[in-house]
Amino acid sequence: MTALLGFLNVLLPMVYLLLCGAYYWVFSEGGAGSRRASRSLLFATILLHVLTMVLRSTALGRLPIASPPEFFSMMALSILLLYAVIEARLRVRSTGVVVGALAFVMQFTGSAFATAEAPDMYLLRDPGYALHAVLVLFAYAAMSLSFLYAVLYMVQSRQLRRHSFGLIFRRLPPLDVLERMSVGAAKLAVPLLFVSLSLGHLWMYSLRDKVAPEVAIMLSPYDPKIIASWIVFLVYAVGLLGHQFRGWRGRRMNVLAIAAYISVLLSMGLIHHFFASFHQFSVRGVIQ
Repeated sequence: MTALLGFLNVLLPMVYLLLCGAYYWVFSEGGAGSRRASRSLLFATILLHVLTMVLRSTALGRLPIASPPEFFSMMALSILLLYAVIEARLRVRSTGVVVGALAFVMQFTGSAFATAEAPDMYLLRDPGYALHAVLVLFAYAAMSLSFLYAVLYMVQSRQLRRHSFGLIFRRLPPLDVLERMSVGAAKLAVPLLFVSLSLGHLWMYSLRDKVAPEVAIMLSPYDPKIIASWIVFLVYAVGLLGHQFRGWRGRRMNVLAIAAYISVLLSMGLIHHFFASFHQFSVRGVIQ
C-alpha cells in the first residue's frame, strides 16, 4: 500500500498538469475535440484523486487532511469537483485553464511536501468531525472559485474598457457569464458553510464526554475560528441577498467577492497565529 500511495503521490500532479494542458488547448483553440478531451480528462483526474483519497484514508484510518500537504491535496480535489458542477451547469470551459492551474499548484504543493509518516489526528476518525471538516473544505473551495471568477470578471472588464480585443477577451466568457459563475460558486459556499458550522456545533457538544477534561474545557462556541467562520457566512449571505433583492450587479458584486475572500484569508491567518483555538490543540490520544 505504501508503494502504491507513493506512486499515486507522484502521478497526481502530473495528471493535473496534463489537465491544465487540455484546458489550455480549449482556451487557445476552442474546438469540439479539445472540449471533449478536457471533459474526459477532468472526470479521469477526479476519479483518480478520489481513489487516492480512499486508499490513503484506508491506510491511515482517518480522513487525510491532518497536515498542510494533505489539506492542499484535498483542496485541489474539492476545487475540481465544484468546477465540474459549474462547468456542467453553464457549459463554459474556457476558464478551465485558470481553475486547473490553481488546482495543479495546490496538488503539486501537497505532493511535494508529503511525508512518509503522516501525523495522526484522532478527531478525523470521528464521522461527525470528518463530515464537518469536508464540508468546511468544500465551502472554502467554492469561495476560492467565486474569487477566481470575480478576478476574471475584472480582467475582462478592463480589456473591454481599453478596447483590447485580443485572445483573452475573445476566449473568456462575457461579463454576465463570469458574474453568474462567481455568484453561483458563492451560492454553493453559503449553504455548505452553514451546514458545516451547524454540524460542528453538534459535534462539539457531543464530544465533551469523549475527550480528556483539559481538552473538554477548551471546547467553546466562542472559539475565534468559529466566530470568524460565522462572520464569513454572514458576509457572503448578505452579498447574495444584495444580489438577489437589491440589484447588486457588475463591478460592485465582483469587488465584494474579491474583498470578502481576501478578508477571509487575512482573518484566518491572523487568528491562526495570534489567538488560541481548540482547533489547534494536539489531539493525539484525547478520545477516550
